[in-house]
Amino acid sequence: MADYTSRATVKEYLGIPSGTTTEDTAIDAAVEAAEAEIDNICGRTFVVPGSATAKTFRPTDHVTVQLPDIAQTTGMVVKVDTENDGDYDETLTQTSEWIVDGNAAPYRLIRRVDGAWFPRYTSNRPTVEVTAWWGFAMTVPDPIKQAATVLAARLYQRRSSPLGFQAGVSADAVRISRVDPDIRSLLAGYRLVGVA
Repeated sequence: MADYTSRATVKEYLGIPSGTTTEDTAIDAAVEAAEAEIDNICGRTFVVPGSATAKTFRPTDHVTVQLPDIAQTTGMVVKVDTENDGDYDETLTQTSEWIVDGNAAPYRLIRRVDGAWFPRYTSNRPTVEVTAWWGFAMTVPDPIKQAATVLAARLYQRRSSPLGFQAGVSADAVRISRVDPDIRSLLAGYRLVGVA
């Protein structure tokens, strides 16, 4: 994966010389785990989409469709299944027939604005096909990059404290906090509502 941070960035953060390769496998594993944990905490991914792809949805009601994050509206296509046969046979025109709600990415809702309805059938078949750039944004936000670097470094260093304790300044052991407050703060504005 390595989309939010990199081995080189984590090495620099930890003060490990770039030429030292003996820790690369452990750092790579920490980076992968950190990025997966950030997605889990936030309930969304921050991976930058490489292209627009199609997904199908059931309308939320007759005029709206709730969607996962869309990074940009360029190249967005909305089609509907007008005959309840799984064939998305009618392409709708943006602005005159539908709009994206919101002023900036990530976009999560499209709305019918021409007075017509999105088809809904008793078969409960998905009737709307949306082709879009699925993701939070076209670049990874800086707080996500920083959180990934800090969390990857923390996970890498956990091998020195497998039971959750770390040697303190004095002879006493210090319990490692379960949730890093800096990571929590960096991710706070990116969590979807209702995600733990």
